[in-house]
Amino acid sequence: MGLDKFLRLPFYLTLIETMALIPCKECGTLNSEHAEICLSCEFPIKGRPKTHLQRGLAFGLALMLGLPLAFYAITLIKSSLQLHLTPSQEKNIP
Repeated sequence: MGLDKFLRLPFYLTLIETMALIPCKECGTLNSEHAEICLSCEFPIKGRPKTHLQRGLAFGLALMLGLPLAFYAITLIKSSLQLHLTPSQEKNIP
């Protein structure tokens, strides 16, 4: 019998896989990285991916609110600039 047989680990110790623990965003309890919900408060850890419909609605809402606000800001800036110009400078503005 060689010495290497005594130095080998048992099979059940070689199969151990390390598992990372991540804190829950809601309660802070440590959960497995493979868990889908917190075992303490049942808050979803990974969340659900957004569907194409949700992404499209968010994009459309951003356009509907963002574009009018941008145009309003541009007109405000343009009108404030015109208040400070002389009549000869106003002729050069398109």
